[in-house]
Amino acid sequence: MRREPVDFDLILAGGGLAGRSLAYFLSRHPGVGEARILLIDDSHHYQHRSIVYWYDGMLPLRLTPSASYTTLAVDTGAGLRTTPLHRHTLSVTSSQRIFECLDEVIDADPRIKRLDARTARIDAQQDRVSVVLADGRSFTADYCCDSTAPPSRVAPPLVMTGEIRHVRTTRASFDPSVATFMDFRPGDSEQPDRFHCLLPVSSREALLETGRITPGDAPALARPSDAAAAEYLRRACGVADFSTLTVQRGVIPLGLRRPSSRGRHLYVGAASGIVKATTGYGFTRILHQAERIASSFAAGGWPRSPEASRRFRYYDKPVLGLWLHDPDAAVRFMRAAFASVDADLVLDFLDERTTPLQERTLLGSMPVGMLLRPRFWR
Repeated sequence: MRREPVDFDLILAGGGLAGRSLAYFLSRHPGVGEARILLIDDSHHYQHRSIVYWYDGMLPLRLTPSASYTTLAVDTGAGLRTTPLHRHTLSVTSSQRIFECLDEVIDADPRIKRLDARTARIDAQQDRVSVVLADGRSFTADYCCDSTAPPSRVAPPLVMTGEIRHVRTTRASFDPSVATFMDFRPGDSEQPDRFHCLLPVSSREALLETGRITPGDAPALARPSDAAAAEYLRRACGVADFSTLTVQRGVIPLGLRRPSSRGRHLYVGAASGIVKATTGYGFTRILHQAERIASSFAAGGWPRSPEASRRFRYYDKPVLGLWLHDPDAAVRFMRAAFASVDADLVLDFLDERTTPLQERTLLGSMPVGMLLRPRFWR
């Protein structure tokens, strides 16, 4: 029986970071040929936010960050310790700037058709996939890469909730060369599971992230973190007089299990569980996933997502259990990581790029005994 032709070779459902990144790498890959690609871009309602990331070497796209750091101040439990980064650079940029960088390449490629619409349903069949839009239109393709949302039945065990404030002081208060990374030191009125990151963009301006890691079924923060931000700036920086220029709020699911792809329907980006289970960082991980999917599509005509490392899933499971059942112990564990070894090795480990020998060195210097309680493995 003759197969009916499809509308596209590949549909990218979702025009956020993951969908755009995949379109970008497909456009740049010489092996894609004359493939017909549809990008369903539903990002007109996207709330742009600041993105914190680290990398060694070069990013696979031309991106100028708002600020970069090669020195970190980390919370060791006994205070802040300043440690240099020898191989990595910690940077901050905005999702809007990332989108502009990706769109410059995507919009110049006639093979990629962009459609301003929202995906309502994706039906994977044996020989094709059908994508139905919210306005009733539908399209068929050989494959669909879906970054719109995780399956509705999937609930995260933990969520990271918080906000990023762009603050300005009346005098020079920050060192623009040093980023404070995951400072868990509590204030007088703070919960032990709250942390702060301080990213200066000048001597008088900085991005202050205030976040919490809580169970996925816990209620959201009842109020904004105005008081926590003010208290941290006063206590950590000696700043009492400042103004807030912007506030960004968000929720990041942690510990989502990667959903199984359904034949020609492939989950990508955050919907695929690519965000690091224990930290919520995902920008460079999404970029690398998109780059590998584009390479597999160019090589064989069908997209394949890189397999998740079983070894790192094994590491993540008890750490997630620690945050779920004993946040105080989780804070001690995170502090021990940066107190014991060089920060570059910790960042490699969080990126799942370490060797077993390196992991033995790192974990051997940390209180891993607290992870062995049976309830953390359920």
